[in-house]
Amino acid sequence: MFIHCNRKFNSCEIWFLYDNKDFTKRRLYLGACPICGACIVKLVETRKYDGKIFKKIYYKKEAEKLMQKMMSQVQSTGSDIHKIKRVPVGFYYGENIEIHNSKGHIIEIRQKRCDFFGNKEIILKLKPSYSS
Repeated sequence: MFIHCNRKFNSCEIWFLYDNKDFTKRRLYLGACPICGACIVKLVETRKYDGKIFKKIYYKKEAEKLMQKMMSQVQSTGSDIHKIKRVPVGFYYGENIEIHNSKGHIIEIRQKRCDFFGNKEIILKLKPSYSS
């Protein structure tokens, strides 16, 4: 969660970085202020020596320089993880679809669970008991 221009907003993307000699569990959260468009980056890493977590936020030019520096250290991104999964994850919504025959009658209703990453899963198929 970032705060800039007196507004809270979430990161757009997450980069998972390779471990180095001093730090592990390194992540870089990327975001842009919705009001002024400033680039904002948050680096989170855990020190191997004592397990202490360090969080540092960079703004504008410093953020762009850090992104250029860390680009070669990217192991994977948050979007890579969502491409692997095929079932809906996290917050999802329902979608109902009617299947019609050539006469225009409803022959089946399918209910799907969908998430905001484009994954869909059929959870229920209903055959109407009435004739329309």
